[in-house]
Amino acid sequence: MKQIIFSVLILLTVTGCVSRLPEDELRSTRNRLEDYLWNDAMTQSEMNILSQYMLQLANMEKYLLEYRIWNQTGYEKIEKEFLADCKAWEKRADAEAQKPSEFEGGSMAPCDHNLQMASFIEKRIEELKTKWKKK
Repeated sequence: MKQIIFSVLILLTVTGCVSRLPEDELRSTRNRLEDYLWNDAMTQSEMNILSQYMLQLANMEKYLLEYRIWNQTGYEKIEKEFLADCKAWEKRADAEAQKPSEFEGGSMAPCDHNLQMASFIEKRIEELKTKWKKK
């Protein structure tokens, strides 16, 4: 995961996307992919692949926010509570990942699962921004 994040950061730097934070670029890219997914005709296989990319981008954005929290000043004061919160969230994420799709058994199931998990991670990203990240 760290290698992928490093590669994305290098790509963003090389392409000139340094005016915003990397997590903002990840979110922007994810939003463009989502727009493409919903508005442009494609095969189910392409939708499944695209939704997997969206899920990976959401995970990278979450990781970058966690990294910023771990390295912010005063982290040692919230470390125990933050780590407990992260552990509890991981348990909820595992339970969410085990939930069957309403399209279970069909070709739409992977796309639906990826989009549900990406949405779940988006909620965590907002929680990290509002509850843990210093302004």
